[in-house]
Amino acid sequence: MLPVVVRTAPGASAREAWKAARRRRRAALLALAAVAAATAAFHWWVVAAAAGAALWWFASRRHGADRWLRGAEGEESTAELLRRLPGRRWHVRHDLRVPGSRANLDHVVIGRTGVWLVDTKTTRLPVTTRWGRVRVGGRPLQTGSTVWEATVLSDRLGWPVRPLIALHGPGLRRRGGRAGGVPVVPATTIRRRLRRGRRRLSSADAAILRSRLDRFGD
Repeated sequence: MLPVVVRTAPGASAREAWKAARRRRRAALLALAAVAAATAAFHWWVVAAAAGAALWWFASRRHGADRWLRGAEGEESTAELLRRLPGRRWHVRHDLRVPGSRANLDHVVIGRTGVWLVDTKTTRLPVTTRWGRVRVGGRPLQTGSTVWEATVLSDRLGWPVRPLIALHGPGLRRRGGRAGGVPVVPATTIRRRLRRGRRRLSSADAAILRSRLDRFGD
């Protein structure tokens, strides 16, 4: 059973990854500048080749860093939506990292309809739904990590955890769809989806689960 360390700031892990990517890019740029200065007077062709390779490398790394930033902003937007749930009936924690892995649990929600692992996904690609199946950019939305994260959390809490994807992206219908057996909804409808359905948790059970979650500490 893997321990879980709790963070409170939504999107914190993604922002840390974005900042780390920016630091790596700056360090590489400084190293390239030093090499160019040392060889410019004697080997101009080395500088030209290095500059071309650097432009390609920086373009690809910038795209990756931008994805981390969009992911962080998406998690922050989802957190703001979840913040509007009534505090007396709902308990929400953000950015729970699993030590020993690179995974983090975007949002955990405990309420009358059960325990939810809400995974925020953000995309600029068109989202389509056909026969209830969600596709992003023409490809099926990948949910394997979401299912695994819900399983880890379920083992840790000793209670079934239901995975749910809150999607920030163009084209997803209000009623959402499914991907890999996981419900996918537009992020703007996340509160409606969490509230829908029969009562699965008594007040006593909810209090016990909140205590187990909060016991991990910040």
